[in-house]
Amino acid sequence: MSYVARSLGPGEKILYVASISWVSYSWAVVVAIIGVVVMFFWLHAGLIILALGLIWFIVVRVHNSTIELAVTNHKVVAKRGFIARETIEQRLEKIDAIDVDQTVLGRILDYGNITVHGTGVDSTPIRMIADPLTFRRQVEQAIEAKIGPAQQQAAKEGN
Repeated sequence: MSYVARSLGPGEKILYVASISWVSYSWAVVVAIIGVVVMFFWLHAGLIILALGLIWFIVVRVHNSTIELAVTNHKVVAKRGFIARETIEQRLEKIDAIDVDQTVLGRILDYGNITVHGTGVDSTPIRMIADPLTFRRQVEQAIEAKIGPAQQQAAKEGN
């Protein structure tokens, strides 16, 4: 059972779960491919480079498997780490903004960094999220569903 599922309160349900982009593996794969190419010319050096690429891939895989990012009908939850765990739980009504940072390559390959800004919590970026615009849209929809149309109209009239 995931951390997010274990941290749900009464009446709370998971609306969306984000994942880390496949692009996070790209450098490890590039190093492994270089190792294979070098093996044709210098076997031992190629094997060492290939092994480094595979180890790097495993490290990235383990790291990515310890990251959870979800939107519930009450909060946004981010968890990193396995032994040393860092968690951020931001209630929907306390979220001020969600920034999405995408490079040109990120837009092409559909990944980016997100930062959730909220009242009383430091802003923490989460890097290499797959489809960050959908994540932001899901949070916005959850906020709209939580605060309801009457409060939205009151907020608009107050401006």
